[in-house]
Amino acid sequence: MATVRLYITGMTCAACSARIEKSLGRMEGIEQASVNLALAQALIRYDPKRVKLKAICGRIEQLGYRASDGQANPAARSRDEIRFYALRVLLSACLSFPLLWAMLGHLAGPDGVWVPPLFQMPVFQWIAATFLQFGVGFPFYYGAYQALKARTANMDVLVALSTSAAYFYSHYQLFRMPLAEGHSHAGHPPVYFDTIAMIMTFILLGKLLESIAKGRALKDLNALYDLQARLVRVVRGDEEQWIPAEELKKGDLVAIEAGEWIPADGIVSGGQGEVDESLLTGESAAAVKRVGDPVYSGTRSASGKLLVTASAGTGASRLSRMIGLVEEAQNVKPAIARKVDRVAAYFVPAMLACALATFAAWAMRPSGDSASAYAAALEHALSVLIIACPCALGLATPLSVLIGSGIAARSGILFKEGRALEVLQHVDHLLMDKTGTLTEGKPHLAAIRCAPGKEMQLLRAAAAVERQSAHPLAQAIVQAAHRYRLVIPAAAEAVELTAQGATGIVDGKRVHVGRLQWLKSEGVQTNAYARYAVPEGTTALYVAVGGSLQGVLELADRLRPEAPQAVRQLGKRAEIWMVTGDQEEAARSAALQAGIKHVYAGVHPERKYELVRGLQRKGRTVAMIGDGMNDAGALAAADIGMAMGGGTDAAMQAGDIVLMRNKLTDIGRAMAISRRTMRNIRQNLLLAVLYNAAAVPLAAFGLMDPRLACVGMSASSLLVVGNALRLHRFGKEAEHGEPVR
Repeated sequence: MATVRLYITGMTCAACSARIEKSLGRMEGIEQASVNLALAQALIRYDPKRVKLKAICGRIEQLGYRASDGQANPAARSRDEIRFYALRVLLSACLSFPLLWAMLGHLAGPDGVWVPPLFQMPVFQWIAATFLQFGVGFPFYYGAYQALKARTANMDVLVALSTSAAYFYSHYQLFRMPLAEGHSHAGHPPVYFDTIAMIMTFILLGKLLESIAKGRALKDLNALYDLQARLVRVVRGDEEQWIPAEELKKGDLVAIEAGEWIPADGIVSGGQGEVDESLLTGESAAAVKRVGDPVYSGTRSASGKLLVTASAGTGASRLSRMIGLVEEAQNVKPAIARKVDRVAAYFVPAMLACALATFAAWAMRPSGDSASAYAAALEHALSVLIIACPCALGLATPLSVLIGSGIAARSGILFKEGRALEVLQHVDHLLMDKTGTLTEGKPHLAAIRCAPGKEMQLLRAAAAVERQSAHPLAQAIVQAAHRYRLVIPAAAEAVELTAQGATGIVDGKRVHVGRLQWLKSEGVQTNAYARYAVPEGTTALYVAVGGSLQGVLELADRLRPEAPQAVRQLGKRAEIWMVTGDQEEAARSAALQAGIKHVYAGVHPERKYELVRGLQRKGRTVAMIGDGMNDAGALAAADIGMAMGGGTDAAMQAGDIVLMRNKLTDIGRAMAISRRTMRNIRQNLLLAVLYNAAAVPLAAFGLMDPRLACVGMSASSLLVVGNALRLHRFGKEAEHGEPVR
């Protein structure tokens, strides 16, 4: 199966997105089609052998929309949409100006507002309204035609129907009287050309303001896109040359100066410098990068010059994967969004029925003047059609999901689908792996056992012979020497023996670092250190200098510094279990340090899976947090799988959420973002429902004229968008690591 993301233009409301989903879902070879109104995107999973991408785009265009590559920067798409609506608003305002001026003069009376005689002529108003109705309003007609052809209805149907009713009724009123009587506004039956102007201008103005607000909602996603380099400086022979980022290939040598963004993931092959990795780690302090160290796209060189060998093109970088995950989160809808879509599908037909009922009720009222009765009936029916718009319902969920997942991404938390945002708030059991999750997953120097005052000398000698080794234990010793700011000398005749240790000559003396049995086989003289009792959960490397055993280096996988704090926070909302394949004593030691009471040690992957399923059978909502291949099954089975960003690809693919910064405190932050986002969605839906529930009866009972209904229709969408944007205030707290609630 292949997955494609398409950008779709022409959608106006939730009914449009639902119609595209339904139509694509009926195509043979398409497994899933999810359309996001806020992002104007469609995520489609299909079988290329059974259906071609061209046919999919063709089906979308048959429905009256345009489909194009969805990989472009969302900021650029947002600017295009804003320009489109701005142009239509300007044209509509120019054509509406004389009609609205004439309306003011009519309302104020003959002595109130001066109106040019030309503007008062009904024929002139008819000509202006015709250009407005069929010129500016053509996209509404086209959208309505495509919707009706597919046997559905959307906002375009409501707008086209309401303006057409006003236009053709006014046309009838104008031409049924002698033209000689139509030279001024006074003395002829009422016409609604000014109402058309109000409807067109205010609806388009509302869509323009909505587009601007949606652009603000995209700011977190835009910020990630802005981290992507557009040009890359590569080294070709003896020269450096700039190439477009998309032309960068695996193995290319990239030169990065101080202050520049790193364009792709890679390994430092020359130079030394400091790199700001706050995007990935959340740490403000720059990390020192030397030859052999990894660097990542989206980070920035703070000092020095680096030569980096690209490990992949820009499209396969960690930053690109982050952006892809954030976008996919918008297209996999939570359950609440699917329910709203089902409601929206019936909303427009229901409002059409309400408008017809309103017209019939007012037209059949006893009245001495049938013409005025029909005019009043038409006016009130127009008000119902205009005020009843499903846009607010359609935007209620996707905008909040977009902003919530964008806030999370800026905090180093990637929600792979909107469903995770909805479910995470209900989690009552958290199952945690130990190695690589509660602990850092790599050895650190825990202690040096040697003669008092000789610790740094012993570490310096051991680091000298281990310096060239890639073994994790060797690197832990070298990193410890760097932390103590030791100058590591060069080791002569350095040799590494697999599964044994390393040896070399340091300052004229032979140094051995490794297993005790290997040191004995090398003729090293043993002493009391040979009988040293190694603590449970640690690895001992013995160090000999000049043929004599001088001490022991203890290495252990230490608990993450933030683990106790994270466990305390999470324990207030869920029961925490440790499930690990490690031995009982080491597991209980780590659990005691972290503050976890429930420990399952010596657990195989199948057992982790069964523990998850067992809790689910009891009605519990389970989250699994892990980082390794052995956690993948449990991560996939859990209601929410949370993978550490430094873990294996299998774990990251199986999880629903990826913690890019490898911080356990981000679990609590993710839960807080989930709660805030879902609360915001519920507020949006309540606002949309209450707004329509109050406004439609007011319009039906004649308490709201079409002009006021135009303003009200736009206000409903802006009200929902404004409430969704409130999430950004919480986002500032989450991004700066402030306490989450």
